Amino acid sequence: MLYDRKSVIRQYIKGGHLMRRIRRQVRVFSAMALSVFVVGFALTASSANAIAASKNSSPIKIGIICSCTGPLASSTSVGPPSYEAWADLVNAAGGINGHKIQVIVKDDAFNPSTSLSEAESLVGQDHVIALVDGSDVDAVWSTYAKQQSVPVIGVVSSSEPFYSNSDFFAEGQTEDQLFDAIVGAAKKVNAKSLALFYCAEAATCQQGVAPLRTTASALGVPLVYDASISASAPNYTAQCLAAKQAGAQAVFIADAVGVVASAAQSCAQQGYTPPVVVDGESLALTMKSQNGLTKDTIFEMPNASPTSTIPAIKQMTAAFNKYKPGLTKQANYSEINVQAWAGGELFEAAAKAGKLGANGSTPTSAQLYKGLYALHGDTLNGLAPPLTFVKGKPNPVDCWANYVLLENGKFTTPFGTGTVCAHKSSS
Repeated sequence: MLYDRKSVIRQYIKGGHLMRRIRRQVRVFSAMALSVFVVGFALTASSANAIAASKNSSPIKIGIICSCTGPLASSTSVGPPSYEAWADLVNAAGGINGHKIQVIVKDDAFNPSTSLSEAESLVGQDHVIALVDGSDVDAVWSTYAKQQSVPVIGVVSSSEPFYSNSDFFAEGQTEDQLFDAIVGAAKKVNAKSLALFYCAEAATCQQGVAPLRTTASALGVPLVYDASISASAPNYTAQCLAAKQAGAQAVFIADAVGVVASAAQSCAQQGYTPPVVVDGESLALTMKSQNGLTKDTIFEMPNASPTSTIPAIKQMTAAFNKYKPGLTKQANYSEINVQAWAGGELFEAAAKAGKLGANGSTPTSAQLYKGLYALHGDTLNGLAPPLTFVKGKPNPVDCWANYVLLENGKFTTPFGTGTVCAHKSSS
């Protein structure tokens, strides 16, 4: 619409309102024109800024090293897709401070040399700002990660570096207090003595025998028998009969998901059906229907159980179903899925606390360290025992998420759902 000044003058001159009307009309049209200009400029500037931010926001690179193939893969292989689902959910919401997450997965196949090469490649070539540890041979690159000032976030925290190396940050209970928790579990099912079947493939399994023996003796449930078991063995009859003869009233099976079920079944076939104690990392939902795991099978949980109904587990399950269809139906869907998700939540909590990549800055490991040290008693919305990390010191996590009992084909929590800490489980 054109503003015709002469027409307006002719129309209103007889009414004596010439100057007042002219000023009013000019103000209205001037205001309208200015408003259109300002809004248009703002929209253009906003769009330009958004496009610039999108182009200039470097991704947050995270490297996962997983023993996704090899003798213990029935447990560890579910970690990376679970972590990727967490990243997909975060990215769908815009990422972290405008930066999208890029997850790079490496499978070391349980080979130390391969694992070290992959760590060097992720740090030196891919320039990841954090490593996520799903490896069973992580000790070989633990010193390298620290030297490179790249923090290591847990997915499988059952290795020595998580309680001895200040560069490692566990998402749940660490191995140093596993034995207290295991003996506590045996006492929960009224066992007076304990046998141990441990994995033959990993050095960490052998290393656990002596501390378990010491802890078991101190807490009044002596370890009366121990033996290694191989994932490739056709059965475990010999070990079951030896444990029975030794008078073990409970058996702790320290192995991957598939081996736990097979060993328990072997014992049941020999008429030996004591309560089975399991590290919660090996709790798989399919165990509800496994032969040999129907009588007082008890799991000590490093993180919240996949059977939990808390909101954080519901959110996790929904994300798996959306971004990784079929994941929750896999035979080895287990506590490791929860631990991987919790590892992602730990990264996010630290990223927010450390203002990772905020205000257009490039995301760095230094920002992530800052955020990790800012966490004090964080439970990741109930997924973890309280997590606190101190700069320059190893950060063991000496608490766990209580116990889950498998009895008559159902997972239950008869001992409560609160956090349990070392030296309290025997009470």
